Amino acid sequence: MNNKVAKFAILISLGSAIYFLETLIPFPLPVPGGRWGFSNMVILISLPGVPIIDLLTISVGKNILGSLISGKIATPGFLMGLSGVSGSVVVMWYMWKTGIFGLAGISIIGAAVNNLVQLTIAAFYIIGDFRLFELYPYFFLTGSISALINAYIAFEVLKRVGGSLWQRK
Repeated sequence: MNNKVAKFAILISLGSAIYFLETLIPFPLPVPGGRWGFSNMVILISLPGVPIIDLLTISVGKNILGSLISGKIATPGFLMGLSGVSGSVVVMWYMWKTGIFGLAGISIIGAAVNNLVQLTIAAFYIIGDFRLFELYPYFFLTGSISALINAYIAFEVLKRVGGSLWQRK
């Protein structure tokens, strides 16, 4: 149990630190709150061997702590991000469970779902303008770039730890 709590703390802390640092990297689209999504690599690293509730805990924890650190807690962007990451985590977990998809495919689909959920919330509840969906191709392109970077880093980390952070060595 202590081992699991320590891993949660490390992954949430790492995700939160990356979440904050990525706010300092210029985003190529002039979109308020636009971020690269590099903090989602902790989700990819956590996929092998973890139940979905633990994966959701890690993703929600990193978003809450990262938003607290960056001063964006309880903003529309925070709520959109929390919804997007929760939706994408569910899809990514199911994709991993099928055993058909690799980390790159899971990461790209996760980014696509995350962006789609966020745009849906913005279009329906925040802005009220469905023309926001015209931005989706741009989000898909930038999200795919960061998703591939995340997948590569996660692959390298998992290769070095033997395939799973959750198995006892």
